Amino acid sequence: MGAKTWMLVYADRNAREALRERPLLDREATLTFARTLFPGETLEPLDDGDLSYTCPPDNELCAACFPGVSVLAAKEFGGDYPSKLPPRFITAGRSGTTYLHAMHSVSTGLRMRNGATANWFGRSVSRRTMA
Repeated sequence: MGAKTWMLVYADRNAREALRERPLLDREATLTFARTLFPGETLEPLDDGDLSYTCPPDNELCAACFPGVSVLAAKEFGGDYPSKLPPRFITAGRSGTTYLHAMHSVSTGLRMRNGATANWFGRSVSRRTMA
């Protein structure tokens, strides 16, 4: 048992402040964004959810585009090494900040937790951590 969560956040401004304003979801931009990052996939919109759903099944993405902030959760972000994230996900952040959060919280006798975070400003990594 444990919690699993992984996501990328692309921000052109302070993401917390932007989301605190309760912006409207741009559904058209969200679908375009997801299709750009997953060009080989056939993507169709699902019913609306919320941003706490950051561990979607392998055959789903959780995506949302708001003014200045985009959030994407997909199995591809669940790795332990930010340096192995495919470059297309980093370059999608353009000149803004890209945040990666990945966590696998388990409570077995062998491993207590595992996770990774990274921040990129433009295309340059500024911080990576693994636990």
